[in-house]
Amino acid sequence: MIYVVLAVSIAAMAGIAIWAYRNVAPDADRLPMQWSVRGEVNWRAPRLIAVAVTPLLMLTLIVVIFIFSRDDHAERNMALLWISFLGPALHALHMALVARTAENEE
Repeated sequence: MIYVVLAVSIAAMAGIAIWAYRNVAPDADRLPMQWSVRGEVNWRAPRLIAVAVTPLLMLTLIVVIFIFSRDDHAERNMALLWISFLGPALHALHMALVARTAENEE
């Protein structure tokens, strides 16, 4: 069951990334990656990296969880369940912030 939830989560992150790549600030070569406390952009990344970094980080975290929790299946499944819910939510939040920043800059 956890693997189905994990697969849906990965598919959701991929869908968000594809949608964001096509629709969020389509004319911008670089997208915001970090903001200051005042809401100013600290740095930007190339478009492909900006939309792919969160899914890649989540996939890396999933692999790390599999490697380090091989003996405790309950702990592994709980960690994967949390990642399954947090990954798409954080990715959607990041893309929403990118879209808002791009919209305000126009």
